[in-house]
Amino acid sequence: MVEGRESTEKRVMELELALEEERSLSQARNKLLEANIRELNEVYDALRGKLNELRRRNEKIRIFEEQLVKANKLSVLGELASSIAHEIKNPLISIQGFARRIGTTEYRDKLEKYAKFIEEEADRLTQVLAKLLGFSRMDEPKKDLLNMNDIVDDTVLFMEHHLTRFKNVAISLEKKPDLPMVHVDRIHVQQTMVNLLMNAAQSMPEGGRIQIRTGMNDQYVFIAITDTGIGIKDEDLDRIFEPFFTTKEKEQGTGLGLSLCKRLIEANAGKIEVESKIGEGTTFTIMIPVNAP
Repeated sequence: MVEGRESTEKRVMELELALEEERSLSQARNKLLEANIRELNEVYDALRGKLNELRRRNEKIRIFEEQLVKANKLSVLGELASSIAHEIKNPLISIQGFARRIGTTEYRDKLEKYAKFIEEEADRLTQVLAKLLGFSRMDEPKKDLLNMNDIVDDTVLFMEHHLTRFKNVAISLEKKPDLPMVHVDRIHVQQTMVNLLMNAAQSMPEGGRIQIRTGMNDQYVFIAITDTGIGIKDEDLDRIFEPFFTTKEKEQGTGLGLSLCKRLIEANAGKIEVESKIGEGTTFTIMIPVNAP
């Protein structure tokens, strides 16, 4: 009987010791857990602070990028100013001349003829200004069913005087007839062509030749612009569409022109490809899918 009681007491003591040990372990675990929670909270607060800082920096970068895109457009428009002045000057001279004739003639048929000439030249001015205003647009694509050959013709008409007279560049066209129509934003393609043509001219400081070709490639209608310029290094080819990357001198470019082109064409479900050889020239190809609505 005594032995049984002693055995029970011993068992109780062992259980009490085990319980005390578990309590100690539990308290240690709780303290460790609390310490971990405090540390995690501190890390969370630090990460949240970093995230807010990154958001502020991203917003600054976004604003800065928007400003640079505008600066890039202004730079291109500045180079086109002389060409635009020429396009506007000729109709104005015609309008002035016919207006003087109207003041000195008494014949009804000549009055009507002069008035018609003035109206036609005024329409021409309106078209030039519409193209200029349209070029500054950068928004969601407004797609129409268009022929890429017509877009090429309009863009070359807009650019040819500037390139041939001020850049000593000869332009040759090779258009594939009967191209299928494509759904595309005319202004976006024209903006891209203008950027690529200006880049091509800058790559030929002593002048040269630009060939513009149109055609079909698989399910794409393409516009290929080839220059005889200095070319692009192999290590730069994979980076030329990156924002802010440029191989030009600092005062010659923001590094956003080709990035803008890529964004415009991709917004129209298309893509841009490039091939280049140092000392031989570069070809940029604008590709728009035939069946993309």
